Amino acid sequence: MYLLRISLRNLFRRRKRTLLISGILMVAVLAFLFLESFMLGMFDVSFENIIDFETPHITVGHPEFISEADEGERLPIEETFAPDDELLAEVRDLEGFSDFTPVLDFDADFIAGRYDYPVLVRSIDPESFDEVFKHSEYIVDGDFLQPGEPGVAIGDQLADFFGLEVGDFYTLRFQDKQGSFNTLQGEVKGIFSVPHPEMNINTVLVDREEATAALALEEDMISQLMVRMEDRELAEAQAEILDNKLSGTAFEVMSYRDASELLTAIEAFGYIEIYFILALFLIVGAVGIISALVLAALERIKEIGMMKAMGLKRSQIVRVFMLEAAGIGVIGGVAGMILGGISIALLRNFGIDVAAFLDMEGLGLPFTGRLYGGLNISSFPLIFIFVVVIAILASIIPAYWAAGKDPSDAIHHK
Repeated sequence: MYLLRISLRNLFRRRKRTLLISGILMVAVLAFLFLESFMLGMFDVSFENIIDFETPHITVGHPEFISEADEGERLPIEETFAPDDELLAEVRDLEGFSDFTPVLDFDADFIAGRYDYPVLVRSIDPESFDEVFKHSEYIVDGDFLQPGEPGVAIGDQLADFFGLEVGDFYTLRFQDKQGSFNTLQGEVKGIFSVPHPEMNINTVLVDREEATAALALEEDMISQLMVRMEDRELAEAQAEILDNKLSGTAFEVMSYRDASELLTAIEAFGYIEIYFILALFLIVGAVGIISALVLAALERIKEIGMMKAMGLKRSQIVRVFMLEAAGIGVIGGVAGMILGGISIALLRNFGIDVAAFLDMEGLGLPFTGRLYGGLNISSFPLIFIFVVVIAILASIIPAYWAAGKDPSDAIHHK
């Protein structure tokens, strides 16, 4: 207790110096918490948009089709299949299962007027598709597809590219299962604008009954069975369980994270970047702590001599300096957590219009609009402990240097 009182007295002997070093640590904590919240919010929305509009929680298909789709190659129509009752039963037995929809994806050229554009055609069962994906909630003109009705739903960017409106005519040109060219023609039934930019420019939705005949496929053939879960956190574990159950069959199971390798890599890089920024602040803070303690030791050499002459051991004097450094870390950590908590609350309640300063599509992130922060409660105690530990470690060398002074020399120091 005596050593603690000495440390507290010395801590506030040079208030400006203490507040300056604590301020550096405070900025480190604030920057880390805010950037983590920003990144959590950004990737949370990005993954949700992938699940809601591109690839749901779990996808089942032939390995050849999935690998070609991942690599951006021509989708192999010959790798389609008809889901049997056994496969559907395994899917329904998954913990947290919500619904599934069969889809048939193929490549085509979208033609309107004199222009054509390569697109992904996703042929769907409109009723079950609406239970897994959310396109129908983002129709900005016309109506969503109805079972058995011809026509397509397209994104607003694709419509703008061709100058199309609801009721205008289109042509889809593609190769069927035999490799022969075929076409689908009709009217644009609906135009959607989802918060996933890629879907708005390169995806066309068509009724599956219309597509299978044109592709020379049997009526029940699909390219993927897409599964929605009640909880995103369950998806990866359940995808692995289903993959194990289907091992030895012709099927491969993929979770939404497996389908988003670029986004997952960006997420990992984002964490590295945050920790790099934190490390820079902490290095500056550690240098500041070392400098502050060296200056404090020089100013208090006689006092250190008196302490040793009064019988204080070297280890006790070292402990005094380490307690001072810990105090600097506590002040910086607490202030940083308070300001970090306020900044996270503001970000979660009011958000940021990221489109104003970030090109999300250029970064490979499937997200547009306003971003709201995420919250990781465990980061608060962890970053606080980390900052205090860094402060204590930075004090060890100057503390031992100060405590190593000879008592007689220190007392007569001028």
